[in-house]
Amino acid sequence: MHGMICKSLETFLRANHGHDVWAAVRAGAEMEAAGFEAMQSYPDELFLAVVAAAAEFLGRPVSAVLEDVGTWICTTPPLEPVRRLIRFSGPTYEDLLWSLDEMHDRARLAVPDLDFPACSTEETEPGQFEITVRWPIPGAAAVMTGMLRAMADDYGVLAMLDRGARQKIGDLWHERISVTLFESDFATPRDFSIGASA
Repeated sequence: MHGMICKSLETFLRANHGHDVWAAVRAGAEMEAAGFEAMQSYPDELFLAVVAAAAEFLGRPVSAVLEDVGTWICTTPPLEPVRRLIRFSGPTYEDLLWSLDEMHDRARLAVPDLDFPACSTEETEPGQFEITVRWPIPGAAAVMTGMLRAMADDYGVLAMLDRGARQKIGDLWHERISVTLFESDFATPRDFSIGASA
């Protein structure tokens, strides 16, 4: 697991729950280091152990913790560049959903060894989408759901998202997210312009 992904989990826990909680999670996961280094790689098992320890300590399902991480990535001010990068997907939320197919390769262009989840999008009916998320470990769909919920608010659309079934095929977990768009102009979208902070 790339250190940037691990560091995002650590930073989320520190920022939202405090350093004492992070210390307790580390202890629960039997993690010896004080924290993750963004440019190192770590065993997938360590990442999963930290997620499981965080869920147990916070008294929440693993999927809920991961979804919160996804929402936090798109809404916390220090990570504004991530939100802006996602908004470059296009002027509408539908553009964003279709662009998910390209995000794995875009992430690799920025960080060649970053194993970002691979996604594919299918429109099953007008305004209804099925997204398949593929990753070596389970949980990517939960993170992606949190990101997509946050970005729905960012675009000002009314959308319902549900996580569906998941199964392991070969070396990858295949997880599904259903997205139903109800209103594309439900609320005023956040300001966004190329070349300026918003």
